Amino acid sequence: MKIQFLLPLFFLSFVGNAQTKGIPTDNPLSNDFDRLVHKEASAYMEDPARVGISIGIIKDGKSYFYNYGTTEKGKSKLPTSKDIYELASISKTFTGTLLAHAVVDKKVSLDDDIRKYLDGSYPNLEFKKHPIKVANLTNHSSGLPQFVPDQSATFKKPMDSIPFILARIYKNYSKKKFAEDLHAIVIDTIPGTTYKYSNAGTQIVGDILEKAYHKSFQDLLKEYITGPLNMKQTLVGTNSAELLTGYNEKGKIMPRNTTSIMAPAGGIYSSTGDMVKYIQYHLNKNDKYVLASHTAVVKSEGDEIGLFWRIHKYKDGSQSFWHTGGTTGFSSVCQIYPSKNMGIVILSNESDMSSQGKLQDIAENIYNSSKN
Repeated sequence: MKIQFLLPLFFLSFVGNAQTKGIPTDNPLSNDFDRLVHKEASAYMEDPARVGISIGIIKDGKSYFYNYGTTEKGKSKLPTSKDIYELASISKTFTGTLLAHAVVDKKVSLDDDIRKYLDGSYPNLEFKKHPIKVANLTNHSSGLPQFVPDQSATFKKPMDSIPFILARIYKNYSKKKFAEDLHAIVIDTIPGTTYKYSNAGTQIVGDILEKAYHKSFQDLLKEYITGPLNMKQTLVGTNSAELLTGYNEKGKIMPRNTTSIMAPAGGIYSSTGDMVKYIQYHLNKNDKYVLASHTAVVKSEGDEIGLFWRIHKYKDGSQSFWHTGGTTGFSSVCQIYPSKNMGIVILSNESDMSSQGKLQDIAENIYNSSKN
């Protein structure tokens, strides 16, 4: 998934020659690195389902931005580094970063039974006397379902209807209702033994942080991340006009994820400009909170998971820390390469079954082609 370049930061042009095949872009195509990025991005944009993508790269403290396509179907408006996309599950890395603060500052222990931080009695949140621990939430081994309430039946319905069903369910969904529905969950495996991706588990981490600090998740986000890093385009639970319109592969406008209760798991919105600042922070090898968030919760020979960050090991011994994101209308990837002091973020306002993987391929190809 990693460079060497010199290029202007905000060179804006619409390149419409044969090389770009008519895809709007601000890529100046002035050096080999520009052309490398363009090769990857333009290949992705050739799919007629695509709408727009914004790419942010930081290397050795310098930031570079490229944009392709449009912010809205039927319009010729190139996205910029300030346009706001849904981050989807990349939001989990923000939650993991906040949890790293809580763990390092001894406000929370990864070995804590999560019920220590929940109001009321939850005898159902254990299996054969094995409780769910905080650590189990961070690496998706808690046994909790993907959503609370469990949406297994919803995902068996026609694909085009699912986004709108979920939007209706969660439009006015409250923390009180989440707590009530959590009582109905049945754990059928020993926590810590089986991988099962869970947005609900990440939502609980948000609740744990609020209980530990006696502050809202939004306030914690501002105090420890977006405020210090001056991330002014990073928002939670908003229906602001600033947020781009998201589309599915058929070009249908998808509902926005505007409920703040989902923020810890997938409800943070941001721009490439802000995300490059976030990546730069996570490249600080001397920051104790960064190190804690990147430390594997469970060691293994293959890829690992830290505090929600995925950890990939390369044959040369180096590592990358990454996460993808996908809602019904947005796709994203954030990849960090500490050994090369580099990171890449790619945000898209279109989502389909292959978009997340292909965005990750773009980042990986850029890294592999420019790491020497």
